[in-house]
Amino acid sequence: MRLVVRCVFFVTAFMFCIRSVYAQDKVCLQKSIPYKSGQFSFSACTGDFNGDGKPDIAVVNYNGNDMVILINNGDGTFKAPITYATGHYPTSVKAADFNNDGKMDLAVSNVGSETISIFFGNGDGTFKPKQDFPGGPFPCYVAVSDFNHDKNMDIAISNDSINTVTIMTGKGDGTFTQAGVFRVGEYPSPISVNDFNGDGNDDLAVTNTGGNSVSVLMGNGDGTFQKASEYSVGSYPNCVATGDFNGDGKPDIATVNSANGNVSVLVNKGDGTFTKGQNLSAGGGGPVSIVSVDINKDGKMCLALCNAGSNNISVLVNDGKGNFADPITFESGISPICILVDDFNKDGYWDFLTVDNNETGSVSVFLGCPPKE
Repeated sequence: MRLVVRCVFFVTAFMFCIRSVYAQDKVCLQKSIPYKSGQFSFSACTGDFNGDGKPDIAVVNYNGNDMVILINNGDGTFKAPITYATGHYPTSVKAADFNNDGKMDLAVSNVGSETISIFFGNGDGTFKPKQDFPGGPFPCYVAVSDFNHDKNMDIAISNDSINTVTIMTGKGDGTFTQAGVFRVGEYPSPISVNDFNGDGNDDLAVTNTGGNSVSVLMGNGDGTFQKASEYSVGSYPNCVATGDFNGDGKPDIATVNSANGNVSVLVNKGDGTFTKGQNLSAGGGGPVSIVSVDINKDGKMCLALCNAGSNNISVLVNDGKGNFADPITFESGISPICILVDDFNKDGYWDFLTVDNNETGSVSVFLGCPPKE
C-alpha cells in the first residue's frame, strides 16, 4: 500500500532500555517513563489546551484512527490520555485558534479519508467532536499560520499523491476557503513556515521524499505563493526544520535524509534563495524528524532529531556560525518517528518529546536539566 510507503517511513523493533539521566558537555536530558498513546502513534503537537499556561500534548495514531490528549500536570508528567475519533489514517496534527474564541483548537490530516478534521477546544482540555473539511488527495501533513494577514489562522496541506500544497484560508469562525493549489516536488511531506526573504510574508519549505529535494515557495501575503524553487538534498528527506544557523539573521533550512542517515543544511543567501551547506551525521539510522532549538539559550540554534532505525535521538550543538559538533545521542523508545521541543515543566530548560511508532504506541519525554560547566 503506497500510503505505508510514503507516510509510514520506518517501523522497527529493538530492545528498549532506559537510562535515567544523560549528560554530555552542554546537553543534559532526563528521560521519563513512556506514556501510552495508541496504535502506531504517528505525529504530535503541543499546546495549552486547558488554559493553565502549561504545554499539553496531542498525538494522532495511524492505525487507531484516533487522537489522544495528554494533559500536563505541571511538572512534566501527564494525566491519562483522552481519546477522540479522527478520520482514517491520521498522519499529522497542529494546534491553533481557528475560530478566534481564545481556546486552542486542533487540525488533523487524514490520508485515508482525504479530509482535514478540526477539533474545537472547550478551553478545559477537552474538545468537541471533529468537523471535517476536504483535504485534497492524500493530505499527508499540515502547517498553520496566518498566510494572508487577516488575523485568522490558515492551513497549508501537503498532498502526497499529486505533488502539491493546498492552502486553506480561515474565515475566523472555524471554516475555510481554498486559496490555491501550488505544485511542489515529488511526494511532499512535512512543511515548515518562515519568512525566508524578509518581506514580512510567510514562506514555505516542503520536503519531497520522492524527489530528494526541498521546495521553497515565497508567499505573496494574500494566501497565495509563487512558483516553487527546488533544492537538492539527501535521499528520502522526511522532515524539514528552519532557523538561523550561522548567525546572519536569515533563516536557513535543514532536512533529515532517511536513506543516507544524514542531515542536509541549506544556507540562506538573504533573498530567499539557498546554497548547499554542510552534510551532517544524524547520529543514527533512519532519521525521520528534526527540530531547531536554542538548546542552551545562548542564541545559537542547534538541531535535534530522532532516528527510527536505531531507537535514539541526536542533538547537534551549533557554535553560532553554522558549524555543528558531532551528534550527542540518547536512547529513546522503539521507532521514534516524531520529535518536538517545549518546556513541559516550566523550569527554563528545553525538553524534548518523541512519538514512538510501534504496535502499542507511546510518547517519551526528555526533561532538560542544567548542563555540565
